[in-house]
Amino acid sequence: MTNKSAKSKYIKSYEFMLLCVVVILAAVLAAITGGKSIKPNNIVDLLTSYSAYGVIAVGCLFVIISGGIDISFMAVGAVAQYLAALFMLNMGGNFIAVYLISAIVGALLGFINAVLVNRLRVPTLIITIATMNIIYGLMMRLTSGVRLHGFPAWFAQKTKVSLFAVSVGTLLAVLAAAWYILKKTKMGRKVYAVGGNAEAARRCGVSVLQVHLFVYGFAGATAGIGALIKCYLSQQASIEALYGNEMDVLAMVVLGGVALSGGKGSVSGTFLGILLVALLSNGMILVGVSSYWEDLVIGAVILISFCVTGWRVLASKREERKGGAAE
Repeated sequence: MTNKSAKSKYIKSYEFMLLCVVVILAAVLAAITGGKSIKPNNIVDLLTSYSAYGVIAVGCLFVIISGGIDISFMAVGAVAQYLAALFMLNMGGNFIAVYLISAIVGALLGFINAVLVNRLRVPTLIITIATMNIIYGLMMRLTSGVRLHGFPAWFAQKTKVSLFAVSVGTLLAVLAAAWYILKKTKMGRKVYAVGGNAEAARRCGVSVLQVHLFVYGFAGATAGIGALIKCYLSQQASIEALYGNEMDVLAMVVLGGVALSGGKGSVSGTFLGILLVALLSNGMILVGVSSYWEDLVIGAVILISFCVTGWRVLASKREERKGGAAE
Protein backbone atom coordinates (compact mmCIF):
# COMPACT_ATOMS: atom_id res chain seq x y z
CA MET A 1 0.00 0.00 0.00
CA THR A 2 1.41 3.41 -0.97
CA ASN A 3 1.74 6.26 1.53
CA LYS A 4 -0.94 8.20 -0.33
CA SER A 5 -3.50 5.38 -0.20
CA ALA A 6 -2.65 4.65 3.44
CA LYS A 7 -3.17 8.31 4.31
CA SER A 8 -6.48 8.36 2.42
CA LYS A 9 -7.63 5.24 4.24
CA TYR A 10 -6.75 6.73 7.64
CA ILE A 11 -8.63 9.98 6.89
CA LYS A 12 -11.75 7.90 6.23
CA SER A 13 -11.31 5.83 9.39
CA TYR A 14 -13.24 6.07 12.65
CA GLU A 15 -9.97 6.75 14.51
CA PHE A 16 -9.35 9.92 12.47
CA MET A 17 -12.89 11.12 13.11
CA LEU A 18 -12.41 10.47 16.83
CA LEU A 19 -9.09 12.34 16.77
CA CYS A 20 -10.88 15.34 15.27
CA VAL A 21 -13.52 15.15 18.01
CA VAL A 22 -10.82 15.07 20.71
CA VAL A 23 -9.04 18.11 19.20
CA ILE A 24 -12.30 20.08 18.83
CA LEU A 25 -13.41 19.18 22.36
CA ALA A 26 -10.04 20.25 23.78
CA ALA A 27 -10.31 23.59 21.95
CA VAL A 28 -13.90 24.19 23.13
CA LEU A 29 -13.04 23.38 26.75
CA ALA A 30 -10.01 25.65 26.59
CA ALA A 31 -12.27 28.50 25.41
CA ILE A 32 -14.97 27.83 28.02
CA THR A 33 -12.56 27.50 30.95
CA GLY A 34 -10.39 30.44 29.96
CA GLY A 35 -7.44 28.22 29.18
CA LYS A 36 -7.49 26.33 32.51
CA SER A 37 -8.03 22.97 30.80
CA ILE A 38 -4.84 23.24 28.74
CA LYS A 39 -2.55 24.43 31.51
CA PRO A 40 0.39 22.02 31.96
CA ASN A 41 -0.53 21.23 35.57
CA ASN A 42 -4.09 20.32 34.61
CA ILE A 43 -2.96 18.15 31.69
CA VAL A 44 -0.52 16.29 33.95
CA ASP A 45 -3.21 15.80 36.60
CA LEU A 46 -5.71 14.64 33.96
CA LEU A 47 -3.34 12.05 32.49
CA THR A 48 -2.27 10.87 35.93
CA SER A 49 -5.84 10.51 37.24
CA TYR A 50 -7.22 8.57 34.27
CA SER A 51 -4.24 6.32 33.56
CA ALA A 52 -5.48 3.64 35.98
CA TYR A 53 -8.82 3.38 34.17
CA GLY A 54 -7.02 3.52 30.84
CA VAL A 55 -4.91 0.47 31.73
CA ILE A 56 -8.06 -1.44 32.67
CA ALA A 57 -9.76 -0.32 29.44
CA VAL A 58 -6.98 -1.87 27.34
CA GLY A 59 -7.69 -5.28 28.88
CA CYS A 60 -11.41 -4.77 28.36
CA LEU A 61 -10.69 -4.10 24.67
CA PHE A 62 -9.26 -7.61 24.23
CA VAL A 63 -12.37 -9.22 25.72
CA ILE A 64 -14.75 -7.25 23.50
CA ILE A 65 -12.72 -7.94 20.34
CA SER A 66 -12.98 -11.66 21.18
CA GLY A 67 -16.78 -11.34 21.23
CA GLY A 68 -17.38 -11.05 24.99
CA ILE A 69 -18.19 -8.36 27.54
CA ASP A 70 -16.56 -8.38 30.97
CA ILE A 71 -18.23 -6.47 33.82
CA SER A 72 -16.18 -8.06 36.61
CA PHE A 73 -12.90 -6.27 35.88
CA MET A 74 -13.31 -3.74 38.70
CA ALA A 75 -13.98 -6.47 41.25
CA VAL A 76 -11.00 -8.46 39.93
CA GLY A 77 -8.80 -5.38 40.16
CA ALA A 78 -9.97 -4.60 43.69
CA VAL A 79 -9.00 -8.09 44.90
CA ALA A 80 -5.60 -7.91 43.21
CA GLN A 81 -5.00 -4.46 44.69
CA TYR A 82 -6.00 -5.58 48.19
CA LEU A 83 -3.74 -8.65 48.16
CA ALA A 84 -0.81 -6.60 46.83
CA ALA A 85 -1.41 -4.07 49.63
CA LEU A 86 -1.43 -6.87 52.23
CA PHE A 87 1.87 -8.10 50.80
CA MET A 88 3.40 -4.62 51.12
CA LEU A 89 2.23 -4.20 54.70
CA ASN A 90 3.48 -7.62 55.83
CA MET A 91 6.45 -8.39 53.58
CA GLY A 92 7.66 -5.03 52.25
CA GLY A 93 8.87 -5.72 48.72
CA ASN A 94 9.23 -3.28 45.83
CA PHE A 95 7.32 -1.99 42.81
CA ILE A 96 8.21 -4.97 40.62
CA ALA A 97 6.97 -7.44 43.25
CA VAL A 98 3.61 -5.72 43.81
CA TYR A 99 3.09 -5.26 40.06
CA LEU A 100 3.64 -8.99 39.56
CA ILE A 101 1.32 -9.92 42.43
CA SER A 102 -1.46 -7.68 41.14
CA ALA A 103 -1.07 -8.96 37.58
CA ILE A 104 -0.92 -12.64 38.59
CA VAL A 105 -3.91 -12.45 40.96
CA GLY A 106 -5.92 -10.59 38.31
CA ALA A 107 -4.95 -13.10 35.62
CA LEU A 108 -5.94 -16.06 37.79
CA LEU A 109 -9.37 -14.58 38.45
CA GLY A 110 -9.64 -13.85 34.73
CA PHE A 111 -8.94 -17.52 33.97
CA ILE A 112 -11.99 -18.44 36.06
CA ASN A 113 -14.13 -16.16 33.90
CA ALA A 114 -12.59 -17.68 30.76
CA VAL A 115 -13.40 -21.26 31.75
CA LEU A 116 -16.98 -20.35 32.72
CA VAL A 117 -17.52 -18.44 29.46
CA ASN A 118 -16.06 -21.26 27.36
CA ARG A 119 -17.85 -24.13 29.07
CA LEU A 120 -21.25 -22.72 29.99
CA ARG A 121 -21.87 -21.11 26.57
CA VAL A 122 -24.16 -18.43 28.04
CA PRO A 123 -23.87 -14.64 27.50
CA THR A 124 -20.59 -13.37 28.93
CA LEU A 125 -22.39 -10.38 30.42
CA ILE A 126 -24.42 -12.69 32.69
CA ILE A 127 -21.38 -14.72 33.76
CA THR A 128 -19.22 -11.71 34.60
CA ILE A 129 -22.03 -9.95 36.48
CA ALA A 130 -22.36 -13.12 38.56
CA THR A 131 -18.61 -13.41 39.21
CA MET A 132 -18.45 -9.69 40.03
CA ASN A 133 -21.10 -10.05 42.73
CA ILE A 134 -19.54 -13.25 44.07
CA ILE A 135 -16.11 -11.60 44.32
CA TYR A 136 -17.44 -8.43 45.96
CA GLY A 137 -19.64 -10.36 48.38
CA LEU A 138 -16.93 -12.83 49.37
CA MET A 139 -14.21 -10.20 49.82
CA MET A 140 -16.47 -7.88 51.81
CA ARG A 141 -17.25 -10.82 54.11
CA LEU A 142 -13.55 -11.69 54.53
CA THR A 143 -12.26 -8.13 54.93
CA SER A 144 -15.30 -6.48 56.59
CA GLY A 145 -14.67 -3.57 54.26
CA VAL A 146 -11.49 -2.53 56.11
CA ARG A 147 -9.32 -0.08 54.18
CA LEU A 148 -5.57 -0.63 54.13
CA HIS A 149 -3.06 2.23 54.41
CA GLY A 150 0.27 3.08 56.00
CA PHE A 151 2.35 1.56 53.21
CA PRO A 152 6.18 1.31 53.14
CA ALA A 153 8.14 4.47 52.34
CA TRP A 154 9.09 3.31 48.84
CA PHE A 155 5.38 3.21 47.97
CA ALA A 156 4.08 6.03 50.15
CA GLN A 157 6.61 8.74 49.33
CA LYS A 158 5.59 10.28 46.03
CA THR A 159 6.08 13.40 43.98
CA LYS A 160 4.34 14.77 40.91
CA VAL A 161 7.13 13.32 38.81
CA SER A 162 6.84 9.84 40.35
CA LEU A 163 3.04 9.92 40.10
CA PHE A 164 3.21 10.80 36.42
CA ALA A 165 5.98 8.30 35.69
CA VAL A 166 4.23 5.38 37.41
CA SER A 167 0.70 6.03 36.12
CA VAL A 168 1.28 7.36 32.59
CA GLY A 169 4.41 5.25 32.10
CA THR A 170 2.45 2.09 32.93
CA LEU A 171 -0.40 3.09 30.61
CA LEU A 172 1.97 3.69 27.69
CA ALA A 173 3.73 0.36 28.33
CA VAL A 174 0.41 -1.52 28.39
CA LEU A 175 -0.77 0.25 25.22
CA ALA A 176 2.47 -0.66 23.44
CA ALA A 177 2.24 -4.30 24.56
CA ALA A 178 -1.41 -4.51 23.51
CA TRP A 179 -0.66 -3.01 20.08
CA TYR A 180 2.17 -5.48 19.52
CA ILE A 181 0.06 -8.48 20.55
CA LEU A 182 -2.89 -7.56 18.34
CA LYS A 183 -0.87 -6.49 15.30
CA LYS A 184 2.25 -8.66 15.34
CA THR A 185 1.42 -12.01 16.95
CA LYS A 186 -0.56 -15.12 16.04
CA MET A 187 -2.56 -14.80 19.25
CA GLY A 188 -3.69 -11.33 18.18
CA ARG A 189 -4.97 -12.70 14.89
CA LYS A 190 -6.73 -15.52 16.76
CA VAL A 191 -8.46 -13.01 19.05
CA TYR A 192 -9.89 -11.18 16.02
CA ALA A 193 -10.84 -14.49 14.37
CA VAL A 194 -12.74 -15.77 17.41
CA GLY A 195 -14.52 -12.43 17.78
CA GLY A 196 -15.49 -12.40 14.12
CA ASN A 197 -16.83 -15.95 14.06
CA ALA A 198 -15.95 -18.36 16.86
CA GLU A 199 -17.30 -21.44 15.07
CA ALA A 200 -15.40 -20.70 11.86
CA ALA A 201 -12.23 -20.08 13.88
CA ARG A 202 -12.71 -23.41 15.66
CA ARG A 203 -13.08 -25.23 12.33
CA CYS A 204 -9.82 -23.63 11.18
CA GLY A 205 -8.03 -25.19 14.12
CA VAL A 206 -8.07 -22.24 16.54
CA SER A 207 -8.45 -23.24 20.20
CA VAL A 208 -11.26 -21.00 21.41
CA LEU A 209 -10.55 -22.00 25.02
CA GLN A 210 -6.93 -20.89 24.61
CA VAL A 211 -8.07 -17.53 23.24
CA HIS A 212 -10.58 -17.08 26.06
CA LEU A 213 -7.94 -17.90 28.65
CA PHE A 214 -5.62 -15.35 27.09
CA VAL A 215 -8.08 -12.44 26.73
CA TYR A 216 -9.73 -12.85 30.13
CA GLY A 217 -6.36 -13.47 31.76
CA PHE A 218 -4.95 -10.36 30.08
CA ALA A 219 -8.00 -8.34 31.15
CA GLY A 220 -7.58 -9.59 34.71
CA ALA A 221 -3.88 -8.72 34.73
CA THR A 222 -4.50 -5.18 33.44
CA ALA A 223 -7.32 -4.76 35.97
CA GLY A 224 -4.90 -5.70 38.75
CA ILE A 225 -2.22 -3.32 37.45
CA GLY A 226 -4.71 -0.48 36.98
CA ALA A 227 -6.08 -1.00 40.48
CA LEU A 228 -2.55 -0.90 41.90
CA ILE A 229 -1.95 2.46 40.19
CA LYS A 230 -5.18 3.69 41.80
CA CYS A 231 -3.86 2.47 45.16
CA TYR A 232 -0.60 4.37 44.60
CA LEU A 233 -2.49 7.57 43.78
CA SER A 234 -4.89 7.39 46.74
CA GLN A 235 -2.52 5.63 49.19
CA GLN A 236 -5.23 3.27 50.36
CA ALA A 237 -6.56 -0.12 49.29
CA SER A 238 -10.21 -1.04 49.53
CA ILE A 239 -12.47 -3.68 48.04
CA GLU A 240 -14.80 -0.84 47.03
CA ALA A 241 -11.99 1.33 45.60
CA LEU A 242 -13.11 0.92 41.99
CA TYR A 243 -16.76 0.05 42.49
CA GLY A 244 -19.14 2.03 40.29
CA ASN A 245 -16.60 3.08 37.67
CA GLU A 246 -17.34 0.26 35.23
CA MET A 247 -19.21 2.55 32.84
CA ASP A 248 -16.28 4.97 32.54
CA VAL A 249 -14.00 2.13 31.44
CA LEU A 250 -16.55 0.67 29.03
CA ALA A 251 -17.11 4.17 27.63
CA MET A 252 -13.40 4.47 26.85
CA VAL A 253 -13.46 1.24 24.86
CA VAL A 254 -16.80 1.80 23.13
CA LEU A 255 -15.90 5.34 22.13
CA GLY A 256 -12.70 3.91 20.66
CA GLY A 257 -14.79 2.24 17.96
CA VAL A 258 -14.75 -1.39 19.12
CA ALA A 259 -17.59 -3.53 17.77
CA LEU A 260 -19.58 -5.09 20.61
CA SER A 261 -20.34 -8.01 18.32
CA GLY A 262 -16.60 -8.78 18.31
CA GLY A 263 -13.89 -9.02 15.70
CA LYS A 264 -13.16 -5.31 15.44
CA GLY A 265 -11.30 -2.77 17.55
CA SER A 266 -7.94 -1.03 17.82
CA VAL A 267 -5.51 0.12 20.49
CA SER A 268 -5.22 3.56 18.89
CA GLY A 269 -8.99 3.96 18.99
CA THR A 270 -9.10 2.94 22.64
CA PHE A 271 -6.34 5.43 23.47
CA LEU A 272 -8.39 8.20 21.85
CA GLY A 273 -11.45 6.94 23.76
CA ILE A 274 -9.47 7.26 26.99
CA LEU A 275 -8.52 10.83 26.11
CA LEU A 276 -12.11 11.71 25.18
CA VAL A 277 -13.60 10.44 28.45
CA ALA A 278 -10.82 12.10 30.46
CA LEU A 279 -11.36 15.43 28.68
CA LEU A 280 -15.14 15.27 29.16
CA SER A 281 -14.93 14.44 32.86
CA ASN A 282 -12.16 16.91 33.61
CA GLY A 283 -13.83 19.66 31.57
CA MET A 284 -17.13 19.29 33.40
CA ILE A 285 -15.33 19.44 36.74
CA LEU A 286 -13.58 22.67 35.72
CA VAL A 287 -16.86 24.17 34.53
CA GLY A 288 -18.55 23.14 37.79
CA VAL A 289 -21.07 20.70 36.35
CA SER A 290 -22.74 18.31 38.80
CA SER A 291 -21.53 14.69 38.83
CA TYR A 292 -25.08 13.62 37.92
CA TRP A 293 -24.86 15.61 34.69
CA GLU A 294 -21.45 14.05 34.08
CA ASP A 295 -23.03 10.58 34.09
CA LEU A 296 -25.76 11.81 31.75
CA VAL A 297 -23.25 13.28 29.29
CA ILE A 298 -21.08 10.13 29.32
CA GLY A 299 -24.18 8.01 28.67
CA ALA A 300 -25.28 10.27 25.83
CA VAL A 301 -21.83 10.16 24.24
CA ILE A 302 -21.82 6.35 24.43
CA LEU A 303 -25.26 6.25 22.77
CA ILE A 304 -24.10 8.57 19.98
CA SER A 305 -21.01 6.41 19.50
CA PHE A 306 -23.21 3.31 19.15
CA CYS A 307 -25.34 5.10 16.56
CA VAL A 308 -22.28 6.17 14.55
CA THR A 309 -20.79 2.67 14.73
CA GLY A 310 -24.10 1.10 13.69
CA TRP A 311 -24.45 3.53 10.81
CA ARG A 312 -20.93 2.71 9.60
CA VAL A 313 -21.65 -1.04 9.74
CA LEU A 314 -24.87 -0.63 7.76
CA ALA A 315 -23.12 1.59 5.22
CA SER A 316 -20.35 -0.99 4.83
CA LYS A 317 -22.89 -3.76 4.25
CA ARG A 318 -24.70 -1.68 1.64
CA GLU A 319 -21.42 -1.11 -0.22
CA GLU A 320 -20.67 -4.85 -0.11
CA ARG A 321 -24.11 -5.64 -1.54
CA LYS A 322 -23.64 -3.08 -4.31
CA GLY A 323 -20.25 -4.53 -5.12
CA GLY A 324 -21.70 -8.05 -5.24
CA ALA A 325 -24.54 -6.93 -7.48
CA ALA A 326 -22.13 -5.18 -9.83
CA GLU A 327 -20.10 -8.36 -10.22
